[in-house]
Amino acid sequence: MKGNKLYIFGLFVFLLVVFLYQYFSPKAFVWNPTFNKYDRQPFGSYVFDDVMLTSVKDYKVENKTFYQLYREFGGMQDLEEAEETGEIGEIGETGETDDSYGLTVLQSYGLTVSQSYGLPLEERRAFLITESNISFSAVDVKALLYLLGQGHKIMLCLSSFPRVLCDSIGFSTEYDGYYYVQSLTRFVREGNRRDSLFLGTDSLRPEKIFAVYPHLHPIFLKEGRPKNYFESEQDTLANDDTLRCDWSEIVVRNKEGKPVAMRLGIGEGELFLVATPLMFTNYGMLDGDNAAYAFRLLSYLNDLPLTRIEAYGRFANQASGSPLRYFLSQPPLRWALYVALCTIVLCMIFTAKRRQRAIPVVLPPANETLRFTQLIGNLYYQRKDYKDMLQKKYHYFCAEVRQLSGLDLHADEPDEELCRRLADKKGLDFGDIWPVFKELKNLLQEGVFVDEMTMMRMIDRMNEWVK
Repeated sequence: MKGNKLYIFGLFVFLLVVFLYQYFSPKAFVWNPTFNKYDRQPFGSYVFDDVMLTSVKDYKVENKTFYQLYREFGGMQDLEEAEETGEIGEIGETGETDDSYGLTVLQSYGLTVSQSYGLPLEERRAFLITESNISFSAVDVKALLYLLGQGHKIMLCLSSFPRVLCDSIGFSTEYDGYYYVQSLTRFVREGNRRDSLFLGTDSLRPEKIFAVYPHLHPIFLKEGRPKNYFESEQDTLANDDTLRCDWSEIVVRNKEGKPVAMRLGIGEGELFLVATPLMFTNYGMLDGDNAAYAFRLLSYLNDLPLTRIEAYGRFANQASGSPLRYFLSQPPLRWALYVALCTIVLCMIFTAKRRQRAIPVVLPPANETLRFTQLIGNLYYQRKDYKDMLQKKYHYFCAEVRQLSGLDLHADEPDEELCRRLADKKGLDFGDIWPVFKELKNLLQEGVFVDEMTMMRMIDRMNEWVK
């Protein structure tokens, strides 16, 4: 038992040392943009969302599409009318249609947006998307434009904008330099200088320069639709099919004067195109004073309740499709899960203890002599073989006489002499036992029949001689 305690103690100390070593050892950072609200790596959004929760009015993160958001604001009727008129395919619950590219629906966007009604100021919202790249369906773009027509503000912070959105608004993106975020750490160690981003265009928001590394803004915005090398002129839209903005404004420029963030007035709302999504991550918020960059851009939303949308990210389906995540999101289910796990651990601890093997109860051997005697007696009784029983009794009588008196009745001597010697040993009268002994010897001969009464009489006499 003492050895078991030392073994358990040593194992516990070993696990504790491993845990402390792993806990205090330097963490290896993963420089892959995820924009996940639970990711604490440099390009996750854990710090960003935490800061926004304490700084921005009614900030929250939701896994909803523009189609679902537009339905919440009572815009389902317009989408149903568009479906009935054939402008878009059949709409599912997720807002996806059979028209993935969505070029045919763009021709009616100008008329549709102008017919959208504006919501009261207290009902308007601001929406933010921070991702590397996303894909829009026709319904996504149409719902986005409906939301803009209602007066909402939408800010898209992307490194690569959806093709259907670029075609509809009439802009494209180009790389200013091929910088990979994985090489950012090497770039910093080598002591390379930062680039500059210029933000601010009016007296209310004076121009401010932000020093950032070129890896965080490798692209810029450019007027004109993107040209695909595998398509012809007939595959693109006509100039009259573009969405006409009421006004536009360049908000952020790089050091070469190229636009990095644009502000477009569409309907009663505003659409922001920001090509620096990595500035809205954990690293962007903690890198010097560059957190002010995100707040300066968000100040254009005029303190509207802000919602960051994760439905178009890489981890949207993983977060929504996990049943365990739903358990953890509900306090009663979460505590039930914790209690169940603790109970399982306790059961494993108590079950792991060494148990003493049960000592079997050894019963003393039962006395089966009487049962055996009854069994043999029943057997002879059923067979009616009285002579055999008499022979068995005579052999037993001879063995007992030899043991007690030292007389061998099986000796090769005359029967009369044996009977005389038996009478002398037992103190009996020779004249009384000789007739019976002689009759017993005759009954034991072959071919002589023995009945039941004769057998019983002879057995009784032998019992008397032994006594």
